[in-house]
Amino acid sequence: MKFLFITNPPAYGTPDNEVTVSYRWAARDPRIALFHLPSAHVTGEDEVRVAPVGPDLTHETFLTLSERATVTMPIDAFDIVFCRSRKPLPSGYLDRLGHWMDRTRFLNNPLSKKEQTSAGFMLKITPPEFLPPMLITADAVEARAFLDAFGVIVAKRPGGTGGVGVYKIWRQGRALMTDHIFEGVRAYETLEDVLAHIQDGPGHVLELVRYLPLVSEGDKRVMVIDGEIRGTFVRRSRSGHWVHNTSSSPVDCIVTDLTEHERRAIAATVPHFQARELRILGYDFLLDDDGLWKISEVNAGNVGGMGRLELITGKPYMTEFLTWMLEFAERRAKAPLIA
Repeated sequence: MKFLFITNPPAYGTPDNEVTVSYRWAARDPRIALFHLPSAHVTGEDEVRVAPVGPDLTHETFLTLSERATVTMPIDAFDIVFCRSRKPLPSGYLDRLGHWMDRTRFLNNPLSKKEQTSAGFMLKITPPEFLPPMLITADAVEARAFLDAFGVIVAKRPGGTGGVGVYKIWRQGRALMTDHIFEGVRAYETLEDVLAHIQDGPGHVLELVRYLPLVSEGDKRVMVIDGEIRGTFVRRSRSGHWVHNTSSSPVDCIVTDLTEHERRAIAATVPHFQARELRILGYDFLLDDDGLWKISEVNAGNVGGMGRLELITGKPYMTEFLTWMLEFAERRAKAPLIA
């Protein structure tokens, strides 16, 4: 079967990155003919310029795949399309992918991704017992009341990745302090100054959540494929930072089990993703003061975890993942494309 993977390879510079690993595994699977489409080539046109990917793919070759994308093929030549482009996505990118919905089959519906990455989506679909206190706002007065209520909060830009748009905020004397995985600790005179720095632009909403002090226990990633829980591991920053993201800093990954509370959280929310044809999910949980792991976020589509699980367990998670893709393609080939 012909698989089309879409990404910007230089955005994934390390050989053990999940996207790089997924390319290598798919390229050497004899059941799959793999092609690469550069993210910049997503135009919505019926023909695309792609690079065939051979089974001897190295990381060095992966990084130059976009330069090799000179073969023109119709988009309906591919059995499956898997978008692995890194956020933040360019304006209109998901809409351009959506133009191909009636020509080919996506593992994850790109038009549903627009809703899923919007501010407040998790609040809309998740029972309160599975979330920490949360507020969606662009208003400094509301943000100040939330900070006053909880003392230490975290602000997130919608649609961010790798901890880039995530800030811890607290008061220290008369100053407002922030901590960021790359910027470190900074001081500001007013909360308005803080929000202006974090927001993408004036009036852009942020997701504010209560800071969970037990975040030091790590970030629990649960891989859910087509509604089925496939594996769970905890990521812990080696530096002791409160952001535990593999793309932000070195982390240790430890296989762990799910609690009944987490299973119920997934059962309550996963139908909303399935209804939107978002099939590849990475649930992230953080430990709250009450001893329960609460949903921090749910990543959909370009999610890392299956390769990491194979690396730390030695079990064939990636082979099973590719087998699921092939079986999905076979099932979908018998179903009509959208009108």
